[in-house]
Amino acid sequence: MTIAELVAKSGAQMRVFDLGRRIEEVPLADFKAFEQMQKPYPVPYLKHAWLGILSWNPDEPGQHNIWFVKLPLDEQNILQPGPRDAFLQHWLRVAQYPDQKHGDAPCSYKPDANRMAYFHALALQALGQETTQYYATARAYLSGDIGWDNWQQLGLQGLAEVVARLAEEQNETLLCKALPNLPAVPRNVVLGFLENAAPGQALTSAINDSLSQVVAGGAEVADLAAFARALSHSVNADQRVLLLQLLLQHPHSRSVELLAALGSRCWRDLQGGLLLAYLECLAVNEQGINAFNALVADLLALPGMRERFMEVFRSPQRSESLAQAIGQLLSLARQGDSGRLQ
Repeated sequence: MTIAELVAKSGAQMRVFDLGRRIEEVPLADFKAFEQMQKPYPVPYLKHAWLGILSWNPDEPGQHNIWFVKLPLDEQNILQPGPRDAFLQHWLRVAQYPDQKHGDAPCSYKPDANRMAYFHALALQALGQETTQYYATARAYLSGDIGWDNWQQLGLQGLAEVVARLAEEQNETLLCKALPNLPAVPRNVVLGFLENAAPGQALTSAINDSLSQVVAGGAEVADLAAFARALSHSVNADQRVLLLQLLLQHPHSRSVELLAALGSRCWRDLQGGLLLAYLECLAVNEQGINAFNALVADLLALPGMRERFMEVFRSPQRSESLAQAIGQLLSLARQGDSGRLQ
């Protein structure tokens, strides 16, 4: 039995979301094929599929169930069925013996507060439920009505719901006008939520303008990482590429925090000369060869990335520092420590 079959057998409907690199819905047909080991998982993160599964019975309005499950993958990103089966057996026991204590389910995990807030915002939409009381407060703050410095009263949930509903109540316009005025903390929270959305052209321009202001004032690494994440799925591909080029030339370009954000969120744009520039920065990162190996290994697990890497690895334009880092990585690969790269 699969998770999808168990939910269907109960008479419930389900929506599946990936919570790894960003929060986005996984088409049910793709999830079923993944569970039946017919297709690899499309967006692996740290060798796992990080899932949020929402199920509800149409005959029982107001009732729903949420599972957060982290399923291990093999080297081809195919499901390893054993842990998934243990997860299912746990819930079958819970259903059979509801009065007993069963502990945490195998493979279960708790998302961080930001992911939890955004997932909840999407779940409200999926279930056709109203926004929380925090939504109105967040909109009032973003309108400037309660003062830009009075952000301490805001909840993550309200800001998450505004971003999840960009197409409603002119929320995208609201954010465009608010961004230049936001202090760093609420601004970076909003930018973090935007990695799960696809900012339109107007919002993309507002994010870029805000980034220019922040860079002019002396941007911290966390600021640059937040802006990169926010624009990682912008509708403007040219702006995304330009942003990556600028960040890879910034004095903070050796920061592992920034490089990890670029690799985990902006990987679709990393190819050719841009991938080479990224790897050049990564080869001289502040934490050394272990960080290089870890971030490269994570990227290599993504669909289509292996071919991109092989092209760059053979580039005559690579520096001596990058050549040495690649040599150490390939040496580990031949020892079987980092998967097969050849």
